[in-house]
Amino acid sequence: MVLALVEFFTALFLGTQTYSLDRQNEILRSDLARSQEELQRAIPELQKLRQDLDELIRGKLPHLRQLAYDRVLTLDEGYLKNITFTQIINHGVQSYEYKLVVQNNTHAVLWPEIQLRLFNELGIEVGNAEVGTTDPNALKAARLSIGEVRSYSATLQLSDKDTLPAYFTVKILGDANAPVTAD
Repeated sequence: MVLALVEFFTALFLGTQTYSLDRQNEILRSDLARSQEELQRAIPELQKLRQDLDELIRGKLPHLRQLAYDRVLTLDEGYLKNITFTQIINHGVQSYEYKLVVQNNTHAVLWPEIQLRLFNELGIEVGNAEVGTTDPNALKAARLSIGEVRSYSATLQLSDKDTLPAYFTVKILGDANAPVTAD
């Protein structure tokens, strides 16, 4: 008889626990469905806001280009051919590198002078690099003979190590080379 009562109360206890857990499960599923629905409604609005911000930034700084990592971005302006950006993580420290390819398609020898500027998602300048200029941190550039193709690569100098560059500009400098901005 005692065994039957223990089994009865155990079954009753387990039944109420199952009911309680089932009810909590229903509530959690309902909350999850509601959250997923809200997220689905917010995604198009977020995409629209992102597009509006991008247009606003480009309107104020028309020569900005969207920065994409690990993709060759065609420049084809003057002797600027293309550029590639890479995000590097070494021992938990983030840095960014670029590889800029130049090609002399003119009928004269060139001395490349290039300025690369980086901007965050708000259009604020956050870093730069230079090739062949008088800047002490600039990469040295030798003359570029007729038809010659060369690449320059280095780590980008950022004003804030925690910022993520989102846009860039590349500009040809110098008197001997007509100033051309890559759009």
